[in-house]
Amino acid sequence: MKRKFLMLTLALIATLAASAAEITLKQLPQKAQEFIHQYFAKDQIRTIRQHHHRSGNSYRVLFNDGSKINFDATGQWTKIKLRNDSIPVEIIPEYITTYVWDAYPDVMIMSIETEGAAKEVELSDGTELTFNPKGDVVKID
Repeated sequence: MKRKFLMLTLALIATLAASAAEITLKQLPQKAQEFIHQYFAKDQIRTIRQHHHRSGNSYRVLFNDGSKINFDATGQWTKIKLRNDSIPVEIIPEYITTYVWDAYPDVMIMSIETEGAAKEVELSDGTELTFNPKGDVVKID
C-alpha cells in the first residue's frame, strides 16, 4: 500500500514538474515577441505553450502550417522548424549559410537548433549538419 502511494505521489510530482500551460503572444518574453513580429508576422499562430521545468520556463510557438519555434526563458530561440519555407537567412549564423550555399546550392535550410554551443541544421533534402562554435562541420547525417 505504501509503495502504491509513493508511486502515485512520484507520478503526480513528475506531471506537475513538467507541466505546460497555453498562453498568449503577449505573455511570451519580450525578446520572443519581437522575434516573431520581425520574422514571422505573416504566419498564423495556432498555440503557444509555456513549459515549466526545474531549470526555468521554456516556450513553444506552433503555427497553423505545423511550423514551430522553441524559446528559452529569456526569449532566445532554441529551435526553429519550418514546414513550407526556409529559415530567414538573417537568423542563421553566416558560417552556416556560407557552407550550405557552397556545398548544397539547391537546398533550403528548414530547421535550426542550438544544442549547447553547437548548431544543428536540417536541409530540405533531409541532410542534417552539425556545426561546432568555430563554424566547422562536425557531423553530417
